Amino acid sequence: MPTTNTHQLIADIKASDVMTDAQLLTLRRAFGADMEIDSREADSLFALNAISEKPTDWADYFVLVMTTYLVHQGQPEGYINDAVATWLIARIDHDGVVETETELRLLMNVLKVAESPGDRLEDYALKQVQQAVMDGKGRIGQNMLTPGIIGAAEVELLKRIFHSMGGDGGMGITRSEAEAIFALNEATKGKDNDSAWQRFFVGAIANHLMMIAAPVTVDLTEARRREEWLTNGESMFANNQFSLSPKAIIAGFKAVFGKDTELATGGFSILDAENTQDAERITTDEAQWLITALYADSEIDSNERALLDFIRAECPGIDESLKPLLDAA
Repeated sequence: MPTTNTHQLIADIKASDVMTDAQLLTLRRAFGADMEIDSREADSLFALNAISEKPTDWADYFVLVMTTYLVHQGQPEGYINDAVATWLIARIDHDGVVETETELRLLMNVLKVAESPGDRLEDYALKQVQQAVMDGKGRIGQNMLTPGIIGAAEVELLKRIFHSMGGDGGMGITRSEAEAIFALNEATKGKDNDSAWQRFFVGAIANHLMMIAAPVTVDLTEARRREEWLTNGESMFANNQFSLSPKAIIAGFKAVFGKDTELATGGFSILDAENTQDAERITTDEAQWLITALYADSEIDSNERALLDFIRAECPGIDESLKPLLDAA
């Protein structure tokens, strides 16, 4: 843990608005290899991130230590609850947007590393994407995007954000994510969008409707129970009270975006062929959601028709309520 001298060092750096390489090294040593910090120290690091001159290695260190604080020091480890999400958003949000590259990196790293980043943080990240693409607002919209259209840079940004939100495992597009993607399509209809946008749109929405199996989300109570067992239940092995099974492979369309941009699905791929027939079926609820989304503006555009074409060709079971729309498209 930092000493009084370290707290003085932090105060001196803030006062001078400059951090040297030597001072960063002192901070690294003070927090130690485990990088454990408390809430006061976390706030101090955010204050240091705001100073004008910092070493080039600062951003990497800041993202790493703050991710450790937010993701790994919480209880249970890996879960971002509403309070933690609110704390982080309050420090990276500037009039509704993330404005600095380092803060953006931190947001996406937390989404990627956390076992369950929570709805509040995911919703905030989605809003960042929407504002950047539609209005060019925020750090991710600066100097690389053209507001109002979805060009190649915008598609790459979407891939980056959604990949961060899904972590390392196979992931499915959630309902809120699918709705955000539909909103982007509605907002940019008739614009000079890049062809990669249609592949991304079709792949993402097909992922939501036809993924083979969604990841199983462990709730907070169950996560705490498992953590308690991992911490205090070593003796259970000796009594054979628990049998460990391999972690289930998440089946579905793995969102390794851009892996094959020539595919109609924009790079999504099927991982579990054995269960495809059952889980790829579009249910009544999914069909009703899709119909509502497609008719939100009383017009079906070329991207939405491409989605319907894909469903017609690839889906092994389609709810009857969707078939008239497929026949008419």
